[in-house]
Amino acid sequence: MLDFMLCALTNLFRIFLIGRCVGIFLGTDADKKKKYIIYGCFYIINTVLFWEFHTIWINMICNLMGIAAIVWLHTKSVKTTLFITGTIYLVNCGCDVAATSLFINYQDGGAYNQIYAVISFFLIFICELVIEKIITIHKDTEVIQHASLVMMPICSIIVIGLLAYSETCTGIGLTIVSIGLLAVNFLMLYLYNLLLHSISQQYEMEMLKTQLQAYANQLNVILQGEEKVKALRHDIKHHLNELMLLANKHDAAEIQAYINEMKAFLQNPNEIVASGNLEIDSVLNFMLQKAQKELKTVDIKVMLPEKVRHSFDINVLLGNLLENAIEAAAKTEEKYLGVHIAQKRGILKVKIENSFESSCILCEKQQGKDTVLKTTKPDTEQHGIGLKNVKKIVEKYHGAMAVTTEESMFCVNLILYMAE
Repeated sequence: MLDFMLCALTNLFRIFLIGRCVGIFLGTDADKKKKYIIYGCFYIINTVLFWEFHTIWINMICNLMGIAAIVWLHTKSVKTTLFITGTIYLVNCGCDVAATSLFINYQDGGAYNQIYAVISFFLIFICELVIEKIITIHKDTEVIQHASLVMMPICSIIVIGLLAYSETCTGIGLTIVSIGLLAVNFLMLYLYNLLLHSISQQYEMEMLKTQLQAYANQLNVILQGEEKVKALRHDIKHHLNELMLLANKHDAAEIQAYINEMKAFLQNPNEIVASGNLEIDSVLNFMLQKAQKELKTVDIKVMLPEKVRHSFDINVLLGNLLENAIEAAAKTEEKYLGVHIAQKRGILKVKIENSFESSCILCEKQQGKDTVLKTTKPDTEQHGIGLKNVKKIVEKYHGAMAVTTEESMFCVNLILYMAE
């Protein structure tokens, strides 16, 4: 009975790892109802067939079909399904062979102690963590990967191996220990997933908070403008009478001066950018007001149409780049920030340059052929996410990003191809 419980528990955690590995490769969410049905059917069929027959070919066909069904939930590409299914199965198969060949002379159809299945699970766990690390480095995303995460399954294998050769430990005791180690490893992996999800949610909450502050600021700017328009409208008769008197005197200079005073009265110092696009104007005005308070020179040139698609992505991009540029410029003597944004015929061009300390060269790092921005803040795991999202957005719109440094100036040039 304990042997069957160990088999069922090991198979459950193994299928969980398979699903997690598929998610690492594809990174897309599947329909939850279909997901539970396929995972459940795969688990039940695979467990029953393995326990009843112990045959390599039956086990192989069942695993291949089950893994392929899970992959098919995430992608409808036949080539992708075949590649990922084959890769995951080979990893599982290799770990099974390693776990059994180290301890016994395996023969097809024979029933063996499920302790070897537990060892195989820990080996698959280690391989899954290695695959995750390789893929996330390739995608250039931040992942919190501590040594304890990999050491846990390694230590579990060592403990089971030592107990297996110990005369004081019975078969039942070894099975109970194996179930406990499986539960501990699964709990640690579950907590690790919660941690990653929590960090992602925290970043999203910070972005929403900044967005709300920007909207509130833009609303205040609009209300201030409306108040000035109301005041001018209330006194418009007096202004027209004054202009009429000046016109009768043929005093063009005085008329021009009076009109300039009216324009100055209507001008809102907090409305730095007025492209007509509420979402983008709100973020730009919010960030540039902060820049004007902290910096000496702020050069702004913004030419955007009133209707700009994908405003959310543009705001994420601008918000992250401006925040980093303002912080870097504030630490220098020049305190300079230049912002040039223009969109024409579906091509968005962004140029943000700022003064920076040459010692903060961590802002630029060459990785292969790509230029990767690195945060200079001490907590790189928390603050690097925003810079990674900038690169993701550039890739999303098939754009290009160039980072250059010249003396004390740091410049980021972006080109995004926005769909009309």
